[in-house]
Amino acid sequence: MKYSALLVSLVVFSALVLASVPHPPAVYVSGSSAVPNGSTGSLNLGDEKEFRFDYADDSLKLPYDRITGILLENKPGSKSHLASSVGWVPKLNKRQAKQLTITYKGENDAGESAVFEITKEEFQSIASILESRTGMRVRYNEGSRGESRDTQPVQPPPSPDSAPVPVTFTSTPRGAMVLLFGQTAGRTPLTTKLGPGTYTVQMTASGLPPWTREIEVEPGKPLTVGADLGHIQPNTVVITQVP
Repeated sequence: MKYSALLVSLVVFSALVLASVPHPPAVYVSGSSAVPNGSTGSLNLGDEKEFRFDYADDSLKLPYDRITGILLENKPGSKSHLASSVGWVPKLNKRQAKQLTITYKGENDAGESAVFEITKEEFQSIASILESRTGMRVRYNEGSRGESRDTQPVQPPPSPDSAPVPVTFTSTPRGAMVLLFGQTAGRTPLTTKLGPGTYTVQMTASGLPPWTREIEVEPGKPLTVGADLGHIQPNTVVITQVP
């Protein structure tokens, strides 16, 4: 009975975590996949290893470690390789619709892309999760609609002070759920990349009190964050910097 109750608790906890991940509506505008242009569906970030676009009875699946760029803009860029994107007509909301371009490595590491229509408000609900799981920052290009993207100033390469830094999360016991920005990032031991800054991290395990701390990620300094969840008394935290 004890183990059955524990199993039920773990199943319920996992279901609650997945339910907390947003699934914003989106439209597939164009790209190099087999998804029909104009397909309506939703962006699914419930899986910790791959980004999904669910539509009809199918899904486009992109492993996070294959994603090479994330861009949100007002209109199709001049680099869009399909003519359909040039004549893009927003379906979700003409005033708030944005285009989300995700570039990724396809077969044989060929450069590919997927372009979606999504409102800025809906995208903001998943932006931090995308950044956490891909280890890269979202780029924004939101000039006026009459402005050609070619006339935008060239973006300088990321400086060392803004480059993502490896951050490793460990816990006692192992297998605790790690939450960043209030969303699941995976289970310990977990290594991801975060840009320099302050983050609130929470680790949880069934039957144990949650552990929450603020961590400071410094430029160029890999970080290891360890949490002891094995005591009801105030938890012990060990934060060490990797030389």
